[in-house]
Amino acid sequence: MAGLGLCSRAAAAHEHSHNLLVRMDLAMANTTRDGASSRVLTAPFLLAVAMLCAAAVLTGPGARWAGVKQDKIALPLATPLGSLNEASLAPYEVLARHHLEPVVVEALGTQHYISWTLADASLPSNDPLRLASLLVTYYSGGHSLVPHTPDVCFLGSGYSAAQAHENMEVDVATLEPADRSVPVRVCTFVKTAVFDRQKLSVVYTFQSNGVFTASRTGVRLLTSDPRASHAYFSKVEVTFPHANREQNVAGARKLFERVLPVLTRDHWPDFAAAQAASQPD
Repeated sequence: MAGLGLCSRAAAAHEHSHNLLVRMDLAMANTTRDGASSRVLTAPFLLAVAMLCAAAVLTGPGARWAGVKQDKIALPLATPLGSLNEASLAPYEVLARHHLEPVVVEALGTQHYISWTLADASLPSNDPLRLASLLVTYYSGGHSLVPHTPDVCFLGSGYSAAQAHENMEVDVATLEPADRSVPVRVCTFVKTAVFDRQKLSVVYTFQSNGVFTASRTGVRLLTSDPRASHAYFSKVEVTFPHANREQNVAGARKLFERVLPVLTRDHWPDFAAAQAASQPD
């Protein structure tokens, strides 16, 4: 079937190029009769035709020949996020598993998520890092994966940026040495009402095609890699509602030490293996 698809694209490209050449011949014939061929066969005209012909080939068989992958193959999770082993998160305990409203799920653009409230049992009840919110989402396949980020979503919920967002790296000692330095993005927002002022910091990272990145641009570059047949990304977002910005970063590092190895080992797909399996013999 792949061969038939390639042939049909080649035929379509050839037909498109042929039609362009026919139009050129007709234009030449008509303008020759009028004694005005020099006005039609100008350099810009010929260049435009050449570019159209090249585009017809490059978007079809030429792209396949060059190894450029267009639509990406979806990679399913190894196991559902909801089956994440709670005991593996110790000293964190799951206080609540939240089921998001359908309108929120639609806005997220995925059914693959967990939204949990956690408590760090190793800390006293009045510690600002005792309570945490964990949101993990997963997306895969298609050709235009667009990450949702707090940078944009919080603004739509009435918050404004309290200070400049910041990218940094945190050391996650429980990951493999090559992955220990995890890029994260830290955002702090404020919402002011008549009788209330709420300040909130969020720390998040993406894991996309086996690589951690802190930005939407990073995700787009990884998922649109022309050498990749598959594409996926997962966002891990942490908030400590009673902590300040610096405390959130420290708390996120500790929580990432528990959750990121579990997601890597038990839930996220093996991208390298999928890529190797998709290569022709």
